[in-house]
Amino acid sequence: MKCRYTRNAEAEFEQSVEYLIEHAPHVAGKFADSIDDAVQKILEHPYSAQETEKPGVLRKYVSGFRYSIFYTVDTKSDELVILNIRHAARRWPWQG
Repeated sequence: MKCRYTRNAEAEFEQSVEYLIEHAPHVAGKFADSIDDAVQKILEHPYSAQETEKPGVLRKYVSGFRYSIFYTVDTKSDELVILNIRHAARRWPWQG
């Protein structure tokens, strides 16, 4: 299975890393590694994450940093699509 990040997910990830580099540089690399590790786990078991109220969208929680990875699985293209990467303090992507 391939993995693709949407523009929103890429931007959210980059903004999070930039924020950590500025405010907590000692954990920025660990954060990026945690996100990468979570994506690898999703690729291994794509349907193991929590289902959301939005049909077809699943949520993988990254506990060490209180972030969630929102994604969908496109079975036609055999592709994991990362939709958003958000801190727990933020609203879910479709909640405005």
